[in-house]
Amino acid sequence: MPPPTNIIVNGTFDLQSVGWSGTDIETNFTENAYLGNGATNRVAELDGNAGQTTVMQQSVTISGPIETELTFAAALRTANVTAGSDGFRVDILDSSGVVIATATILPAVNVYTPYSVPVEFPAAGIYTVRFTELGPDNSFGAIVDNIELLVCFGGSTLIEIPSGRKAAHDIRVGDMVVTETGPKPVRWVGHRRVCATEMASDEKYRPVRICAGALGQGLPHADLWVSRQHRMLVSSPICERMFGQSDVLISAIKLTALPGIYVDDEIATIDYVHLLFDEHEVVFAHGAPSESLLLRPEAVAALSPEAREEIHLLFPEISEGLVQLEVKFIPEGYRQTRLADRMARNGRKLLEGFEQSA
Repeated sequence: MPPPTNIIVNGTFDLQSVGWSGTDIETNFTENAYLGNGATNRVAELDGNAGQTTVMQQSVTISGPIETELTFAAALRTANVTAGSDGFRVDILDSSGVVIATATILPAVNVYTPYSVPVEFPAAGIYTVRFTELGPDNSFGAIVDNIELLVCFGGSTLIEIPSGRKAAHDIRVGDMVVTETGPKPVRWVGHRRVCATEMASDEKYRPVRICAGALGQGLPHADLWVSRQHRMLVSSPICERMFGQSDVLISAIKLTALPGIYVDDEIATIDYVHLLFDEHEVVFAHGAPSESLLLRPEAVAALSPEAREEIHLLFPEISEGLVQLEVKFIPEGYRQTRLADRMARNGRKLLEGFEQSA
C-alpha cells in the first residue's frame, strides 16, 4: 500500500502562481515581506490589492471515492490590525460546482498556524480547490503556504482475479478473487483509513513496507504496505524443519528482521483493505501470497463497530463463538520470531520454496 501523494501543484508557491488560476493572486513576495521573520520562501496573500477580491484555485483529479484532508498554514501579516475578521474561505467543489467541503479561516496571530479541512470525495472526477478572500479589502489580508491534499492510493494494491489483476479498492462483494485453491467469491470488503494523528498516538498503526522482490522470486512485484499483524506466506525448507509444514503464515512485523522489510515511519496516511471469504484463504497481492481476513475474536474486535455488526450479520456463527480455521499453520509469536531470525542469519528468501502459478 503505497504512501499518499500530494496532488496540489505548487502549494509552496516556489514557482509563484504556477498551477493556480483566479483573480488578484499575489505570490511574488517572500514570507519575510509579510512577517518580518527573515524567511525567504514565497507565499500567497489572500488580499492582493485593495478593491479587488482574491480568488485562487486549481483543479485536481481524484481516481475514486476517498476520505482525506486539505492542509495548509496561514497567518496574519504583521501590518494587519483586524485579527479575527480578515482571512479567507476554502471550498472544494465537484465538477457541477457543488461544494463538498468548506471552511472559514480567520487567522488571529502573525505566525503560521496549521489548518486542516476534512473532505470526502464521493466519486472519481475533477474537483476544484478554491481559496476566496474574506474581510476588509485593504490589501493587508492573510497569507497562506504549504497547501497539500494528500491522496492515499493504498487500495491500489493489485489483487489477482481470474481475468488478471484488480486494485483492492475496486473489489466488491461477489467479485471472484484468485486464491491458492481456486477462484472464490468475496463475502465482505472492509476499508480502514489511518491518518498521521493516529500513527503519532500509537506506533502500532504504522504499516510494514515490503519492498519489491524482498520475499524472493521477484515478489512482491511492487512495494507492498500491510498492517503489522497481517500475515504473509513463508515457504521454505526451514519451515519444514521447524514446524513440520513447508508453508506457514507469519505476521509482517516479525519479518522486519529481513532485508527490504521494515516499519514505514515516513508514511502519513494509509488505507487498509480487508477481504473476507467463506473460509480463510491465501490471496495474491502484487503477486505475493498473503492471507485474507481471518475471522477470530481478536481480528473482529479490531474493526469498527459498523464493520463488526455487518460481519456478525453475514457470519452469525462468530457471535456463537465459532471461528474460521486457518488455511495454513500459524506458529506462536516467539516461534515466528525465531523463524525470521534464522532465515535472516542464513540469507534465505521467504518464498524460496514457493511454486508460482503460471
